[in-house]
Amino acid sequence: MRKVEAVGNWQMIILFQAFITGSSILNIQGPLIGIAQNGAWISILIINAFSFFILALILRLHERYPDESYIQYSKKLLGKPLALILGVPLLLLLFHFNANITYGMGQFFTTSMMKETPLYVFHFLILMVAGLTVRSGVEVMARMFNGLLFFVLFIILLIFLLNITHYHPKFLFPVVPNGWKPILHGAYVGFGFPYMDIMYFAMILPFLKREKDKPFKRWMYAGLLFNGLILAFTIVASLMILGPIAMSEKFPIYQAARIIEIGEIIQRVESVFGMALIIGSYMKITMMLFIINEVMTQLFNLSDKRAFVFPNALLVFLFSLTMYENEVELGESGSIMETILAFFLAFVPLVIVTIRSLFTNKSS
Repeated sequence: MRKVEAVGNWQMIILFQAFITGSSILNIQGPLIGIAQNGAWISILIINAFSFFILALILRLHERYPDESYIQYSKKLLGKPLALILGVPLLLLLFHFNANITYGMGQFFTTSMMKETPLYVFHFLILMVAGLTVRSGVEVMARMFNGLLFFVLFIILLIFLLNITHYHPKFLFPVVPNGWKPILHGAYVGFGFPYMDIMYFAMILPFLKREKDKPFKRWMYAGLLFNGLILAFTIVASLMILGPIAMSEKFPIYQAARIIEIGEIIQRVESVFGMALIIGSYMKITMMLFIINEVMTQLFNLSDKRAFVFPNALLVFLFSLTMYENEVELGESGSIMETILAFFLAFVPLVIVTIRSLFTNKSS
Protein backbone atom coordinates (compact mmCIF):
# COMPACT_ATOMS: atom_id res chain seq x y z
CA MET A 1 0.00 0.00 0.00
CA ARG A 2 1.39 3.37 -0.97
CA LYS A 3 0.89 5.54 2.09
CA VAL A 4 -0.67 8.68 0.65
CA GLU A 5 -1.96 9.23 4.18
CA ALA A 6 -0.22 8.23 7.38
CA VAL A 7 -0.68 8.76 11.10
CA GLY A 8 1.78 8.61 13.96
CA ASN A 9 1.96 6.07 16.76
CA TRP A 10 -0.07 8.11 19.24
CA GLN A 11 -2.75 8.93 16.67
CA MET A 12 -3.07 5.26 15.75
CA ILE A 13 -3.42 4.31 19.42
CA ILE A 14 -6.14 6.96 19.80
CA LEU A 15 -7.94 5.55 16.75
CA PHE A 16 -7.72 2.06 18.25
CA GLN A 17 -9.06 3.24 21.58
CA ALA A 18 -11.89 5.16 19.93
CA PHE A 19 -12.73 2.09 17.85
CA ILE A 20 -13.04 -0.39 20.72
CA THR A 21 -14.19 1.99 23.46
CA GLY A 22 -16.10 4.78 21.73
CA SER A 23 -19.50 3.12 21.51
CA SER A 24 -18.98 0.07 23.74
CA ILE A 25 -18.50 2.22 26.85
CA LEU A 26 -22.07 3.36 26.38
CA ASN A 27 -23.79 0.31 24.89
CA ILE A 28 -22.33 -2.84 26.42
CA GLN A 29 -23.32 -2.39 30.09
CA GLY A 30 -27.05 -2.96 29.66
CA PRO A 31 -26.88 -6.25 27.71
CA LEU A 32 -24.10 -7.71 29.87
CA ILE A 33 -25.74 -6.80 33.18
CA GLY A 34 -29.01 -8.24 31.89
CA ILE A 35 -27.26 -11.55 31.10
CA ALA A 36 -24.60 -11.93 33.82
CA GLN A 37 -26.15 -9.65 36.48
CA ASN A 38 -23.63 -8.86 39.25
CA GLY A 39 -20.97 -10.89 37.49
CA ALA A 40 -21.04 -8.80 34.30
CA TRP A 41 -17.74 -7.12 35.17
CA ILE A 42 -16.11 -10.58 35.39
CA SER A 43 -17.47 -11.37 31.90
CA ILE A 44 -15.77 -8.27 30.54
CA LEU A 45 -12.44 -9.10 32.15
CA ILE A 46 -12.56 -12.71 30.86
CA ILE A 47 -13.16 -11.77 27.25
CA ASN A 48 -10.77 -8.81 27.50
CA ALA A 49 -8.02 -11.26 28.48
CA PHE A 50 -8.84 -13.47 25.48
CA SER A 51 -8.87 -10.46 23.15
CA PHE A 52 -5.12 -10.06 23.71
CA PHE A 53 -4.76 -13.15 21.51
CA ILE A 54 -6.71 -11.46 18.69
CA LEU A 55 -4.60 -8.32 19.03
CA ALA A 56 -1.40 -10.41 19.02
CA LEU A 57 -2.46 -12.03 15.73
CA ILE A 58 -3.10 -8.77 13.87
CA LEU A 59 0.04 -7.12 15.29
CA ARG A 60 2.14 -10.08 14.20
CA LEU A 61 0.72 -9.91 10.69
CA HIS A 62 1.21 -6.13 10.64
CA GLU A 63 4.83 -6.54 11.73
CA ARG A 64 5.39 -9.01 8.89
CA TYR A 65 3.47 -6.97 6.29
CA PRO A 66 3.61 -3.36 7.58
CA ASP A 67 2.49 -1.73 4.32
CA GLU A 68 -0.42 -4.06 3.62
CA SER A 69 -3.89 -4.51 5.07
CA TYR A 70 -5.62 -7.74 6.06
CA ILE A 71 -7.23 -8.11 2.62
CA GLN A 72 -3.96 -7.44 0.79
CA TYR A 73 -1.83 -9.96 2.62
CA SER A 74 -4.71 -12.45 2.57
CA LYS A 75 -4.53 -12.32 -1.22
CA LYS A 76 -0.78 -12.82 -1.07
CA LEU A 77 -0.95 -15.74 1.37
CA LEU A 78 -4.11 -17.55 0.27
CA GLY A 79 -4.41 -16.53 -3.36
CA LYS A 80 -7.01 -14.22 -4.84
CA PRO A 81 -9.85 -16.77 -5.28
CA LEU A 82 -9.75 -17.99 -1.67
CA ALA A 83 -9.23 -14.45 -0.36
CA LEU A 84 -12.35 -13.41 -2.28
CA ILE A 85 -14.33 -16.34 -0.87
CA LEU A 86 -13.39 -15.33 2.69
CA GLY A 87 -13.53 -11.57 2.06
CA VAL A 88 -17.06 -11.23 0.68
CA PRO A 89 -18.74 -12.69 3.81
CA LEU A 90 -16.49 -10.45 5.91
CA LEU A 91 -17.68 -7.43 3.93
CA LEU A 92 -21.33 -8.38 4.47
CA LEU A 93 -20.58 -8.92 8.15
CA LEU A 94 -19.16 -5.39 8.43
CA PHE A 95 -22.29 -3.94 6.82
CA HIS A 96 -24.40 -5.92 9.30
CA PHE A 97 -22.42 -4.80 12.36
CA ASN A 98 -22.34 -1.15 11.29
CA ALA A 99 -26.10 -1.23 10.75
CA ASN A 100 -26.48 -2.69 14.27
CA ILE A 101 -24.46 0.16 15.78
CA THR A 102 -26.46 2.71 13.82
CA TYR A 103 -29.76 1.16 14.89
CA GLY A 104 -28.64 1.06 18.52
CA MET A 105 -27.79 4.76 18.45
CA GLY A 106 -31.13 5.69 16.88
CA GLN A 107 -33.06 3.41 19.20
CA PHE A 108 -31.58 5.17 22.23
CA PHE A 109 -32.93 8.52 21.13
CA THR A 110 -36.35 7.24 20.05
CA THR A 111 -36.89 5.43 23.37
CA SER A 112 -35.19 7.78 25.84
CA MET A 113 -34.90 11.38 24.70
CA MET A 114 -36.67 12.26 21.42
CA LYS A 115 -39.51 9.76 21.24
CA GLU A 116 -41.54 11.56 18.57
CA THR A 117 -38.69 11.82 16.04
CA PRO A 118 -38.62 9.11 13.34
CA LEU A 119 -35.77 6.64 13.54
CA TYR A 120 -34.53 7.33 10.02
CA VAL A 121 -33.70 10.94 10.90
CA PHE A 122 -30.95 9.92 13.33
CA HIS A 123 -29.62 7.21 11.02
CA PHE A 124 -29.45 9.51 8.01
CA LEU A 125 -27.75 12.38 9.81
CA ILE A 126 -25.05 10.35 11.54
CA LEU A 127 -24.24 8.32 8.41
CA MET A 128 -24.07 11.47 6.30
CA VAL A 129 -21.58 13.06 8.72
CA ALA A 130 -19.66 9.77 8.96
CA GLY A 131 -19.44 9.59 5.16
CA LEU A 132 -18.10 13.13 4.95
CA THR A 133 -15.48 12.31 7.58
CA VAL A 134 -14.40 9.15 5.76
CA ARG A 135 -13.96 11.12 2.55
CA SER A 136 -11.71 13.53 4.46
CA GLY A 137 -9.27 10.71 5.17
CA VAL A 138 -7.70 8.85 8.05
CA GLU A 139 -5.48 11.77 9.08
CA VAL A 140 -8.53 13.98 9.68
CA MET A 141 -10.19 11.17 11.63
CA ALA A 142 -7.13 10.79 13.84
CA ARG A 143 -6.98 14.51 14.63
CA MET A 144 -10.71 14.78 15.32
CA PHE A 145 -11.04 11.67 17.47
CA ASN A 146 -8.12 12.70 19.67
CA GLY A 147 -10.25 15.39 21.35
CA LEU A 148 -13.61 13.64 20.99
CA LEU A 149 -12.47 10.48 22.77
CA PHE A 150 -11.18 12.40 25.77
CA PHE A 151 -14.46 14.36 25.87
CA VAL A 152 -16.51 11.12 25.98
CA LEU A 153 -14.30 9.64 28.71
CA PHE A 154 -14.49 12.87 30.70
CA ILE A 155 -18.31 12.93 30.53
CA ILE A 156 -18.56 9.30 31.66
CA LEU A 157 -16.12 9.91 34.53
CA LEU A 158 -18.00 13.06 35.53
CA ILE A 159 -21.31 11.19 35.67
CA PHE A 160 -19.91 8.64 38.08
CA LEU A 161 -18.14 11.26 40.19
CA LEU A 162 -21.34 13.29 40.59
CA ASN A 163 -23.11 10.09 41.68
CA ILE A 164 -20.62 9.40 44.45
CA THR A 165 -23.27 9.84 47.18
CA HIS A 166 -25.47 7.20 45.50
CA TYR A 167 -22.97 4.34 45.66
CA HIS A 168 -24.15 1.26 47.58
CA PRO A 169 -21.47 -1.47 47.56
CA LYS A 170 -23.98 -3.98 48.98
CA PHE A 171 -25.63 -4.10 45.53
CA LEU A 172 -22.53 -5.88 44.18
CA PHE A 173 -23.28 -9.01 46.18
CA PRO A 174 -23.70 -11.87 45.51
CA VAL A 175 -21.10 -11.65 42.76
CA VAL A 176 -22.12 -14.94 41.15
CA PRO A 177 -25.84 -15.20 41.95
CA ASN A 178 -26.71 -17.88 39.36
CA GLY A 179 -23.43 -19.71 38.89
CA TRP A 180 -20.82 -19.25 36.18
CA LYS A 181 -22.99 -20.04 33.17
CA PRO A 182 -24.46 -16.49 32.85
CA ILE A 183 -20.98 -15.01 33.27
CA LEU A 184 -19.61 -17.18 30.46
CA HIS A 185 -22.65 -16.24 28.37
CA GLY A 186 -21.77 -12.58 28.97
CA ALA A 187 -18.19 -13.26 27.84
CA TYR A 188 -19.61 -14.96 24.74
CA VAL A 189 -21.63 -11.83 23.91
CA GLY A 190 -18.60 -9.60 24.56
CA PHE A 191 -16.58 -11.60 22.03
CA GLY A 192 -18.94 -10.54 19.24
CA PHE A 193 -19.03 -6.93 20.42
CA PRO A 194 -16.75 -5.15 21.08
CA TYR A 195 -13.70 -7.43 21.10
CA MET A 196 -13.94 -9.11 17.71
CA ASP A 197 -13.79 -5.57 16.32
CA ILE A 198 -10.04 -5.67 17.03
CA MET A 199 -9.62 -7.87 13.97
CA TYR A 200 -11.32 -5.30 11.70
CA PHE A 201 -8.80 -2.70 12.86
CA ALA A 202 -6.19 -4.58 10.79
CA MET A 203 -7.53 -2.62 7.80
CA ILE A 204 -6.33 0.65 9.39
CA LEU A 205 -2.88 -0.42 10.64
CA PRO A 206 -1.15 0.04 7.22
CA PHE A 207 -1.64 3.80 7.59
CA LEU A 208 0.82 3.82 10.51
CA LYS A 209 4.05 5.75 10.06
CA ARG A 210 7.22 3.84 10.79
CA GLU A 211 8.74 5.60 13.79
CA LYS A 212 11.92 4.16 15.24
CA ASP A 213 12.30 3.47 18.94
CA LYS A 214 8.57 3.93 19.59
CA PRO A 215 6.93 1.17 21.69
CA PHE A 216 3.81 0.94 19.51
CA LYS A 217 2.89 -2.67 20.30
CA ARG A 218 3.31 -2.11 24.02
CA TRP A 219 0.92 0.84 23.96
CA MET A 220 -1.62 -1.10 21.91
CA TYR A 221 -1.70 -3.82 24.57
CA ALA A 222 -1.90 -1.14 27.27
CA GLY A 223 -4.83 0.46 25.43
CA LEU A 224 -6.65 -2.87 25.28
CA LEU A 225 -6.10 -3.40 29.01
CA PHE A 226 -7.39 0.12 29.68
CA ASN A 227 -10.50 -0.69 27.67
CA GLY A 228 -11.23 -3.75 29.81
CA LEU A 229 -10.68 -1.89 33.06
CA ILE A 230 -12.83 1.10 32.08
CA LEU A 231 -15.69 -1.14 30.91
CA ALA A 232 -15.50 -3.16 34.12
CA PHE A 233 -15.49 0.06 36.14
CA THR A 234 -18.60 1.42 34.41
CA ILE A 235 -20.44 -1.86 35.05
CA VAL A 236 -19.45 -1.94 38.75
CA ALA A 237 -20.40 1.72 39.21
CA SER A 238 -23.76 1.22 37.46
CA LEU A 239 -24.54 -1.74 39.72
CA MET A 240 -23.63 0.19 42.88
CA ILE A 241 -25.79 3.16 41.82
CA LEU A 242 -28.87 1.41 40.43
CA GLY A 243 -28.80 -1.99 42.13
CA PRO A 244 -31.31 -4.51 40.74
CA ILE A 245 -32.80 -1.81 38.49
CA ALA A 246 -29.64 -1.93 36.35
CA MET A 247 -30.53 -5.46 35.20
CA SER A 248 -33.57 -4.22 33.29
CA GLU A 249 -32.04 -1.04 31.84
CA LYS A 250 -30.76 -0.84 28.28
CA PHE A 251 -28.53 2.17 29.11
CA PRO A 252 -27.66 2.10 32.84
CA ILE A 253 -25.31 5.08 32.51
CA TYR A 254 -28.19 7.17 31.17
CA GLN A 255 -30.29 6.29 34.22
CA ALA A 256 -27.32 7.10 36.46
CA ALA A 257 -27.10 10.52 34.81
CA ARG A 258 -30.83 11.14 35.35
CA ILE A 259 -30.62 10.79 39.14
CA ILE A 260 -27.76 13.28 39.56
CA GLU A 261 -28.93 16.14 41.76
CA ILE A 262 -26.64 18.51 43.65
CA GLY A 263 -28.80 21.19 45.19
CA GLU A 264 -30.64 23.13 42.50
CA ILE A 265 -27.53 23.77 40.44
CA ILE A 266 -26.64 20.38 38.92
CA GLN A 267 -29.52 18.09 38.01
CA ARG A 268 -30.99 16.30 34.98
CA VAL A 269 -27.72 16.15 33.09
CA GLU A 270 -28.76 13.19 30.96
CA SER A 271 -28.73 15.39 27.86
CA VAL A 272 -24.95 15.69 28.28
CA PHE A 273 -24.75 11.92 28.36
CA GLY A 274 -26.79 11.90 25.13
CA MET A 275 -24.07 14.05 23.55
CA ALA A 276 -21.41 11.58 24.68
CA LEU A 277 -23.45 8.69 23.25
CA ILE A 278 -23.82 10.24 19.82
CA ILE A 279 -20.13 11.19 19.72
CA GLY A 280 -19.02 7.69 20.70
CA SER A 281 -21.36 6.12 18.15
CA TYR A 282 -20.25 8.61 15.49
CA MET A 283 -16.58 7.64 15.95
CA LYS A 284 -17.37 3.92 15.75
CA ILE A 285 -19.72 4.22 12.75
CA THR A 286 -17.20 6.40 10.92
CA MET A 287 -14.34 3.96 11.41
CA MET A 288 -16.51 0.98 10.48
CA LEU A 289 -17.56 2.80 7.31
CA PHE A 290 -13.90 3.54 6.56
CA ILE A 291 -13.04 -0.15 7.01
CA ILE A 292 -15.97 -1.22 4.80
CA ASN A 293 -14.71 1.11 2.09
CA GLU A 294 -11.16 -0.25 2.37
CA VAL A 295 -12.32 -3.89 2.27
CA MET A 296 -14.56 -3.31 -0.76
CA THR A 297 -12.02 -1.39 -2.85
CA GLN A 298 -9.16 -3.79 -2.08
CA LEU A 299 -11.24 -6.91 -2.48
CA PHE A 300 -12.46 -5.96 -5.96
CA ASN A 301 -9.42 -3.87 -7.00
CA LEU A 302 -11.37 -0.63 -7.31
CA SER A 303 -9.25 2.44 -7.97
CA ASP A 304 -11.38 5.36 -6.75
CA LYS A 305 -11.96 4.81 -3.01
CA ARG A 306 -13.93 7.98 -2.37
CA ALA A 307 -16.52 7.17 -5.02
CA PHE A 308 -17.91 4.30 -2.91
CA VAL A 309 -18.14 6.02 0.48
CA PHE A 310 -21.68 7.35 0.16
CA PRO A 311 -23.08 4.28 -1.65
CA ASN A 312 -21.73 2.19 1.23
CA ALA A 313 -23.25 4.61 3.74
CA LEU A 314 -26.57 4.33 1.89
CA LEU A 315 -26.45 0.52 2.16
CA VAL A 316 -25.78 0.76 5.91
CA PHE A 317 -28.70 3.20 6.18
CA LEU A 318 -31.06 0.81 4.38
CA PHE A 319 -29.90 -2.19 6.43
CA SER A 320 -30.35 -0.27 9.68
CA LEU A 321 -33.98 0.49 8.83
CA THR A 322 -35.02 -2.91 7.49
CA MET A 323 -33.19 -5.58 9.52
CA TYR A 324 -35.14 -5.18 12.77
CA GLU A 325 -38.69 -4.25 13.63
CA ASN A 326 -37.90 -3.39 17.26
CA GLU A 327 -35.12 -3.34 19.84
CA VAL A 328 -35.98 -6.86 21.05
CA GLU A 329 -34.89 -8.31 17.72
CA LEU A 330 -31.67 -6.29 17.89
CA GLY A 331 -31.00 -7.64 21.39
CA GLU A 332 -31.58 -11.23 20.27
CA SER A 333 -29.23 -10.74 17.34
CA GLY A 334 -26.53 -9.28 19.59
CA SER A 335 -26.80 -11.98 22.25
CA ILE A 336 -26.88 -14.96 19.87
CA MET A 337 -26.02 -14.42 16.22
CA GLU A 338 -23.41 -11.64 16.36
CA THR A 339 -20.79 -13.77 18.10
CA ILE A 340 -21.43 -16.79 15.84
CA LEU A 341 -21.06 -14.68 12.71
CA ALA A 342 -17.94 -12.93 14.03
CA PHE A 343 -16.33 -16.25 14.97
CA PHE A 344 -16.86 -18.07 11.67
CA LEU A 345 -16.63 -15.16 9.21
CA ALA A 346 -13.87 -13.11 10.87
CA PHE A 347 -11.95 -14.95 13.60
CA VAL A 348 -11.53 -18.31 11.82
CA PRO A 349 -10.25 -16.69 8.57
CA LEU A 350 -7.84 -14.56 10.64
CA VAL A 351 -6.42 -17.70 12.26
CA ILE A 352 -6.14 -19.37 8.85
CA VAL A 353 -4.23 -16.39 7.42
CA THR A 354 -1.93 -16.30 10.46
CA ILE A 355 -1.15 -20.02 10.25
CA ARG A 356 -0.47 -19.69 6.51
CA SER A 357 1.96 -16.83 7.20
CA LEU A 358 3.99 -19.10 9.49
CA PHE A 359 4.86 -21.31 6.50
CA THR A 360 5.61 -18.51 4.06
CA ASN A 361 8.91 -16.74 3.66
CA LYS A 362 8.65 -12.98 3.87
CA SER A 363 10.64 -12.59 0.68
CA SER A 364 8.16 -14.66 -1.30
